[in-house]
Amino acid sequence: MVKLEEETFSLDRYYHPRPGPGDKVPIQILNFRRVFAAWSPKLKSTLFFEKAPEEPEEEGLKRVREVVLLQVYDWLAGREGIIELNNAEFGQFMEVYEAFLQKLGEIQYSRQKKGRKTENVFELRESPFIIREVKKGPFSDKL
Repeated sequence: MVKLEEETFSLDRYYHPRPGPGDKVPIQILNFRRVFAAWSPKLKSTLFFEKAPEEPEEEGLKRVREVVLLQVYDWLAGREGIIELNNAEFGQFMEVYEAFLQKLGEIQYSRQKKGRKTENVFELRESPFIIREVKKGPFSDKL
């Protein structure tokens, strides 16, 4: 269990978007939070903690690491989900997210196979619409 913005959520309830090879999923970012993750062989799943476990070996936890949980809305599936990012992937995500905040558009999420690992990749698809500034003045002047 992890707390995001004073709301506790269980990872069992959440959808994990996993696009196929070559697929791109349009997502909207809802929240992100830095947490600690550890593998539990007993439960056969990854557990997330706000503070690092003090003695992970005694608790039966393996591969304790710091990750970023990205809470997203998957537009194709029509539901919320979470994506687990390591530091390198989070750096690439932040570059795309900052460009999104400046230029607007759509963030697309995909997964690429690199050797034995699968890497999360984010791309910005710019909006085809032109954004214009609203100027003050009487409406009759514009007619």
